[in-house]
Amino acid sequence: MSVPDLRPSRSDLGPVTREYVKSMGWRSVNMHTHISLVNKYVYVEVPKAGCGTMKATLGGLEAARKGPGLVQRVQDAPHNRINATPFVKPFQLPSDLLEDVFTSSAYRRFTVVRDPASRVLSGYLEKIGQGLKQSEPIVAELGIPASEITFSQFLDVIGGQTSREQDPHWRRQADHLGLGILEYDETIHLEQLDASWDRVSELTGIADLRETFYCKNSTGASAKVDEYYTPELREKVRSIYERDYEVLGY
Repeated sequence: MSVPDLRPSRSDLGPVTREYVKSMGWRSVNMHTHISLVNKYVYVEVPKAGCGTMKATLGGLEAARKGPGLVQRVQDAPHNRINATPFVKPFQLPSDLLEDVFTSSAYRRFTVVRDPASRVLSGYLEKIGQGLKQSEPIVAELGIPASEITFSQFLDVIGGQTSREQDPHWRRQADHLGLGILEYDETIHLEQLDASWDRVSELTGIADLRETFYCKNSTGASAKVDEYYTPELREKVRSIYERDYEVLGY
Protein backbone atom coordinates (compact mmCIF):
# COMPACT_ATOMS: atom_id res chain seq x y z
CA MET A 1 0.00 0.00 0.00
CA SER A 2 1.39 3.36 -0.98
CA VAL A 3 0.94 6.24 1.42
CA PRO A 4 -0.05 9.56 -0.16
CA ASP A 5 1.90 12.72 0.57
CA LEU A 6 -0.67 14.83 2.39
CA ARG A 7 1.59 17.70 3.41
CA PRO A 8 -0.28 20.95 2.76
CA SER A 9 0.94 23.14 -0.04
CA ARG A 10 1.90 26.65 0.97
CA SER A 11 -1.13 28.02 -0.84
CA ASP A 12 -3.35 26.05 1.55
CA LEU A 13 -1.82 27.72 4.61
CA GLY A 14 -2.82 31.02 6.17
CA PRO A 15 -0.61 34.01 5.32
CA VAL A 16 1.42 34.04 8.55
CA THR A 17 1.81 30.26 8.64
CA ARG A 18 2.79 30.31 4.97
CA GLU A 19 5.50 32.89 5.54
CA TYR A 20 6.89 31.05 8.55
CA VAL A 21 6.94 27.74 6.68
CA LYS A 22 8.60 29.43 3.69
CA SER A 23 11.25 30.81 6.01
CA MET A 24 12.14 27.74 8.08
CA GLY A 25 10.46 24.78 6.37
CA TRP A 26 7.48 22.62 7.30
CA ARG A 27 9.64 20.07 9.13
CA SER A 28 11.17 22.68 11.45
CA VAL A 29 7.82 24.32 12.16
CA ASN A 30 6.37 20.94 13.14
CA MET A 31 9.35 19.86 15.21
CA HIS A 32 9.71 23.00 17.27
CA THR A 33 6.13 24.19 17.79
CA HIS A 34 4.31 22.82 20.86
CA ILE A 35 0.61 23.65 21.09
CA SER A 36 -1.82 23.28 23.97
CA LEU A 37 -5.36 23.64 22.69
CA VAL A 38 -6.69 23.11 26.20
CA ASN A 39 -4.59 25.80 27.87
CA LYS A 40 -4.41 28.04 24.78
CA TYR A 41 -0.66 28.53 24.53
CA VAL A 42 2.11 27.90 22.04
CA TYR A 43 5.68 27.25 23.12
CA VAL A 44 8.14 27.51 20.23
CA GLU A 45 11.35 25.80 21.28
CA VAL A 46 14.85 27.00 20.56
CA PRO A 47 17.21 24.00 20.77
CA LYS A 48 20.04 24.53 23.29
CA ALA A 49 17.98 27.16 25.10
CA GLY A 50 16.43 25.22 27.94
CA CYS A 51 14.15 23.26 25.62
CA GLY A 52 14.57 20.01 27.57
CA THR A 53 13.53 21.73 30.77
CA MET A 54 10.60 23.46 29.11
CA LYS A 55 9.29 20.35 27.34
CA ALA A 56 9.68 18.19 30.43
CA THR A 57 7.99 20.75 32.67
CA LEU A 58 5.16 21.87 30.38
CA GLY A 59 4.84 18.50 28.72
CA GLY A 60 4.61 16.75 32.05
CA LEU A 61 1.74 18.98 33.07
CA GLU A 62 -0.03 18.50 29.75
CA ALA A 63 0.51 14.73 30.05
CA ALA A 64 -1.01 14.73 33.54
CA ARG A 65 -4.43 14.89 31.88
CA LYS A 66 -3.80 11.32 30.72
CA GLY A 67 -2.13 9.92 33.82
CA PRO A 68 1.20 9.45 35.63
CA GLY A 69 2.51 6.91 33.12
CA LEU A 70 2.70 9.44 30.29
CA VAL A 71 4.09 12.08 32.64
CA GLN A 72 6.97 9.75 33.45
CA ARG A 73 7.64 9.02 29.79
CA VAL A 74 7.61 12.72 28.90
CA GLN A 75 9.98 13.67 31.69
CA ASP A 76 12.30 10.75 30.98
CA ALA A 77 12.48 11.58 27.26
CA PRO A 78 11.34 15.17 26.66
CA HIS A 79 12.93 15.24 23.19
CA ASN A 80 10.99 12.19 21.98
CA ARG A 81 8.42 13.82 19.72
CA ILE A 82 6.88 10.54 18.58
CA ASN A 83 6.30 8.38 21.64
CA ALA A 84 6.13 10.89 24.46
CA THR A 85 4.90 14.32 23.36
CA PRO A 86 1.51 15.32 24.78
CA PHE A 87 1.43 18.50 22.68
CA VAL A 88 -0.57 19.07 19.53
CA LYS A 89 1.69 19.62 16.53
CA PRO A 90 1.04 21.94 13.56
CA PHE A 91 0.51 19.12 11.05
CA GLN A 92 -2.43 17.86 13.11
CA LEU A 93 -4.45 21.06 12.72
CA PRO A 94 -6.53 22.35 9.82
CA SER A 95 -4.93 25.38 8.20
CA ASP A 96 -7.42 27.90 9.56
CA LEU A 97 -6.95 26.74 13.16
CA LEU A 98 -3.17 26.68 12.77
CA GLU A 99 -3.28 30.25 11.50
CA ASP A 100 -5.28 31.20 14.61
CA VAL A 101 -2.69 29.50 16.80
CA PHE A 102 0.03 31.63 15.22
CA THR A 103 -1.91 34.91 15.12
CA SER A 104 -4.93 35.06 17.41
CA SER A 105 -4.90 36.85 20.76
CA ALA A 106 -6.77 33.81 22.09
CA TYR A 107 -3.41 32.00 22.20
CA ARG A 108 -0.34 33.09 24.15
CA ARG A 109 2.88 32.53 22.21
CA PHE A 110 6.23 32.43 23.97
CA THR A 111 9.74 31.09 23.74
CA VAL A 112 13.01 30.87 25.64
CA VAL A 113 16.20 32.20 24.07
CA ARG A 114 19.85 32.14 25.11
CA ASP A 115 22.98 34.23 24.87
CA PRO A 116 24.28 33.30 21.39
CA ALA A 117 27.83 32.82 22.66
CA SER A 118 27.02 30.21 25.29
CA ARG A 119 24.37 28.59 23.10
CA VAL A 120 26.63 27.98 20.09
CA LEU A 121 29.36 26.74 22.41
CA SER A 122 26.89 24.31 23.98
CA GLY A 123 25.98 23.04 20.52
CA TYR A 124 29.64 22.54 19.67
CA LEU A 125 30.46 20.76 22.94
CA GLU A 126 27.57 18.34 22.65
CA LYS A 127 27.05 17.69 18.95
CA ILE A 128 30.61 18.07 17.65
CA GLY A 129 32.45 17.08 20.80
CA GLN A 130 30.48 13.84 21.08
CA GLY A 131 30.50 13.17 17.34
CA LEU A 132 26.71 13.05 17.12
CA LYS A 133 24.80 13.01 13.84
CA GLN A 134 24.55 16.81 13.76
CA SER A 135 28.34 16.87 13.33
CA GLU A 136 28.21 14.99 10.03
CA PRO A 137 27.75 17.99 7.69
CA ILE A 138 30.57 19.83 9.50
CA VAL A 139 32.81 16.77 9.21
CA ALA A 140 31.98 16.50 5.49
CA GLU A 141 32.74 20.18 4.93
CA LEU A 142 36.09 20.12 6.72
CA GLY A 143 37.14 16.60 5.79
CA ILE A 144 38.43 15.76 9.26
CA PRO A 145 37.02 13.69 12.16
CA ALA A 146 34.66 15.43 14.57
CA SER A 147 37.19 14.93 17.37
CA GLU A 148 39.68 17.16 15.51
CA ILE A 149 37.31 20.04 14.71
CA THR A 150 38.20 23.14 16.67
CA PHE A 151 35.62 25.61 17.87
CA SER A 152 37.01 28.20 15.45
CA GLN A 153 36.69 25.83 12.48
CA PHE A 154 33.15 24.99 13.50
CA LEU A 155 32.22 28.68 13.62
CA ASP A 156 33.74 29.25 10.18
CA VAL A 157 31.53 26.56 8.66
CA ILE A 158 28.23 27.58 10.26
CA GLY A 159 28.97 31.26 9.70
CA GLY A 160 28.89 30.63 5.97
CA GLN A 161 25.45 29.02 6.11
CA THR A 162 22.03 30.61 5.85
CA SER A 163 19.79 30.18 8.90
CA ARG A 164 17.72 27.55 7.15
CA GLU A 165 20.88 25.61 6.28
CA GLN A 166 22.15 25.72 9.85
CA ASP A 167 21.32 22.88 12.21
CA PRO A 168 18.59 24.02 14.65
CA HIS A 169 20.99 23.53 17.59
CA TRP A 170 22.99 26.56 16.45
CA ARG A 171 20.59 28.21 14.02
CA ARG A 172 20.16 31.96 14.36
CA GLN A 173 17.40 32.29 16.94
CA ALA A 174 15.63 35.31 15.48
CA ASP A 175 15.17 33.51 12.17
CA HIS A 176 14.34 30.15 13.76
CA LEU A 177 11.51 31.82 15.72
CA GLY A 178 10.21 33.75 12.74
CA LEU A 179 10.63 37.08 14.49
CA GLY A 180 9.04 39.68 12.24
CA ILE A 181 6.58 37.01 11.05
CA LEU A 182 5.14 35.73 14.33
CA GLU A 183 4.29 37.93 17.28
CA TYR A 184 5.25 36.59 20.70
CA ASP A 185 3.72 37.52 24.02
CA GLU A 186 7.01 36.81 25.78
CA THR A 187 10.61 36.05 24.87
CA ILE A 188 12.27 34.80 28.03
CA HIS A 189 16.03 34.76 28.49
CA LEU A 190 17.25 31.35 29.63
CA GLU A 191 19.57 33.15 32.01
CA GLN A 192 16.47 34.54 33.77
CA LEU A 193 14.28 31.43 33.53
CA ASP A 194 14.52 30.54 37.19
CA ALA A 195 13.01 33.93 38.03
CA SER A 196 10.43 33.73 35.23
CA TRP A 197 8.26 30.77 36.22
CA ASP A 198 5.49 33.04 37.51
CA ARG A 199 5.35 34.63 34.06
CA VAL A 200 5.33 31.20 32.40
CA SER A 201 2.43 30.30 34.70
CA GLU A 202 0.53 33.33 33.43
CA LEU A 203 1.25 32.45 29.81
CA THR A 204 0.21 28.81 30.18
CA GLY A 205 -2.59 29.23 32.69
CA ILE A 206 -0.92 26.55 34.81
CA ALA A 207 -0.34 27.36 38.47
CA ASP A 208 2.69 26.42 40.59
CA LEU A 209 5.07 25.84 37.70
CA ARG A 210 8.03 26.55 39.95
CA GLU A 211 7.25 23.38 41.86
CA THR A 212 7.54 21.28 38.71
CA PHE A 213 10.88 22.63 37.47
CA TYR A 214 12.68 19.73 35.85
CA CYS A 215 16.10 19.55 34.23
CA LYS A 216 18.38 16.59 33.60
CA ASN A 217 21.04 17.52 31.07
CA SER A 218 23.52 20.34 30.71
CA THR A 219 26.77 20.79 28.80
CA GLY A 220 27.96 23.43 31.27
CA ALA A 221 28.75 25.72 28.37
CA SER A 222 27.98 28.92 30.27
CA ALA A 223 30.74 28.13 32.74
CA LYS A 224 33.18 27.34 29.91
CA VAL A 225 32.77 30.52 27.88
CA ASP A 226 35.97 32.11 29.17
CA GLU A 227 37.87 28.88 28.53
CA TYR A 228 36.90 28.67 24.85
CA TYR A 229 36.55 32.26 23.75
CA THR A 230 39.24 34.63 22.57
CA PRO A 231 38.36 38.22 21.61
CA GLU A 232 38.54 37.13 17.97
CA LEU A 233 36.09 34.27 18.47
CA ARG A 234 33.71 36.52 20.38
CA GLU A 235 33.73 38.91 17.44
CA LYS A 236 33.15 36.03 15.03
CA VAL A 237 30.09 34.91 17.01
CA ARG A 238 28.80 38.45 17.19
CA SER A 239 29.06 38.70 13.41
CA ILE A 240 27.32 35.35 12.78
CA TYR A 241 24.52 36.12 15.22
CA GLU A 242 24.29 39.86 14.59
CA ARG A 243 20.48 39.88 14.36
CA ASP A 244 20.12 37.78 17.52
CA TYR A 245 22.15 40.31 19.46
CA GLU A 246 20.16 43.13 17.91
CA VAL A 247 16.62 41.90 18.59
CA LEU A 248 16.93 39.54 21.58
CA GLY A 249 18.46 41.97 24.05
CA TYR A 250 21.92 40.40 24.47
